[in-house]
Amino acid sequence: MSKEYFKRRQNLLKELLSQKDLDGMLVTNLTHIRYLCGFTGSSATLVITEEQTNFITDGRYIVQSEKEVKGANIIIESISHFEVIKNQNLLTSGSKIAFDGKNVSYEGFQQISNVLSHLKLESITGLIEKMVMSKDDKELEAIRTAVEITDKAFAEVLPMVKIGVEEKVIANQLSFLYRKYGDSDSDAFAAIVGTGPNSAKPHHTPTDRKISPGELLVIDSGAKFAGYHADMTRSFATKGFSEEQKSIYDIVLNAQVKSIDGIKAGVSCRSIDNIARSHIEQAGYGKFFDHGLGHSLGLEIHEDPRFSKVSKDILEENYVMTVEPGIYVKDIGGVRIEDDIIVTNDGAEILNQTSKEFQVIS
Repeated sequence: MSKEYFKRRQNLLKELLSQKDLDGMLVTNLTHIRYLCGFTGSSATLVITEEQTNFITDGRYIVQSEKEVKGANIIIESISHFEVIKNQNLLTSGSKIAFDGKNVSYEGFQQISNVLSHLKLESITGLIEKMVMSKDDKELEAIRTAVEITDKAFAEVLPMVKIGVEEKVIANQLSFLYRKYGDSDSDAFAAIVGTGPNSAKPHHTPTDRKISPGELLVIDSGAKFAGYHADMTRSFATKGFSEEQKSIYDIVLNAQVKSIDGIKAGVSCRSIDNIARSHIEQAGYGKFFDHGLGHSLGLEIHEDPRFSKVSKDILEENYVMTVEPGIYVKDIGGVRIEDDIIVTNDGAEILNQTSKEFQVIS
């Protein structure tokens, strides 16, 4: 991505800071730094003012920062980044400078305020998070690719999903394929593979438990491409499943389809959550759906806004959201079905192509 691409993002942040009567911002969240200048390393601080953007890192990242960082003056120092700011007078005494209170610990704030005592520090939250909600064309392309890789890996793994196979074997194979076809650094997140009673645990960590007859199976996983995440869940039954297990599957699928049908720009996130939640409640399983309907994703696997009972957000064009209702019943098992969608002015574009048809594993 070009220098101009990142400059546009930096200039938008400067405009938002100016509207709040702030002279600049210390950006310490590494995901936000990547969003604003392209750096993917593990140690950096971005100092943004109306006049200039300065990027600070250490000697481990000389070559990497020269290659990745766009739209910022690069400073390489081995001392504390806040000491660099003070020593090089990067921020004028008396300036009102923002920092993200959500991402700075108490100890970190103490360090900032002690070293940069000549500044008027102000905690702000959600400013950059709001910027990242609407995805541009390059971001949408990366997410589409991540979803395509997820579908491709899932299609390769599905034939090996059989009675007698361990949860962690499936998870490990998905991880291998995501690294093969997508980013080499990591999966989008650690795959969730839950069989039998473990399928009723929404964030189960795969074990050596083997798939058995007459139970439910949940696989929640995703690839990452160019830093952008995909997130998909599919559920199955095994040979000998009960009528209630099949009924739960149908309820969840219908809840997901109905809620996706309601999505378009201008609609509240809370109302979309309510579509799925009401359907599940009317079917008698309301108390077994105890998480939000979905979340946004991008450079992070969980971003705002969220589909939830308490959300105050309104959907806008080019938001990328997950839609993932679930029912989790102890001793019966769990079902979750999840797709990634792009919000449009007149509906929702479903990105995932993997079938949601009820499938039986033997």
